[in-house]
Amino acid sequence: MKASSLLAAILCLRLAGCAAAQQTISGFVPNQFPGLPAMGLAPVHQDRTVPRPKVAKPLKPGSAVARIPEPNLPSWSVPAPKPSRTLRYALPPSELFKGLSQSVYTVAVKGQAARPDSQGSAVAISAREAITNCHVVAHGRAITLINGSTSLNAEIVGADLPTDRCFLRADADLQPVPGFREYDSLRVGETVYTIGSPKGLVNSLGSGLLAGLRTAEDKTEYIQITAPISAGSSGGGLFDDRGNLIGITTFTIRDAQNLNFAIAASQFWRDPSIAW
Repeated sequence: MKASSLLAAILCLRLAGCAAAQQTISGFVPNQFPGLPAMGLAPVHQDRTVPRPKVAKPLKPGSAVARIPEPNLPSWSVPAPKPSRTLRYALPPSELFKGLSQSVYTVAVKGQAARPDSQGSAVAISAREAITNCHVVAHGRAITLINGSTSLNAEIVGADLPTDRCFLRADADLQPVPGFREYDSLRVGETVYTIGSPKGLVNSLGSGLLAGLRTAEDKTEYIQITAPISAGSSGGGLFDDRGNLIGITTFTIRDAQNLNFAIAASQFWRDPSIAW
């Protein structure tokens, strides 16, 4: 079994409730998993229509995941250049958090139609733009970025649903991350840190190891981590021990031993229309 094929099937379920995903994954490992519900796959957001990572109850066939209509989002665009600075020196966790917490925002999403309000995270990469997962913001009618006493309105200005990448633009200045690293410079075993708002606990710091570097069949690059993430962590920042942004925390595999994943931050500057 190729890890890239498994990841592709996972993403298929997470984003669109693909009917083929259950057969695909159970076909990879039929002796271990009798079907997809036993795997407990889920994004790490706070949308009640999709199982949360901590819930052990299996996802039933024909659930609300498959009935959610495709959101009407702007076409893909990259509104800000890739950050060019790479920090070189490791920092103690307290100093790292002090320097980064201003750049990670809680995302409050006002629901529409029958969908409830929800919450996630986003990371500022320029004075007006932030990046997050589309599943955090795609179904909202109003998006607010919050950090301390700062509360800013935001809108989606670029989206690629298949890879769960969304750019947001705020109506006032943000505090961008101070450093950035490319995926191909990462190494398994590095210490990594997460900053996000799990369960609404604003700007929580987590730590762990970079456990794996995974590439899906569509060439999207993911970072497997042991740092904890929970509902509300989606769209939050994954950083190295120097404070460089390396990923956006995206999904977890439930009922497993700390199998958490972030999409590589450098993927937000990859054009989905170009074959890689």
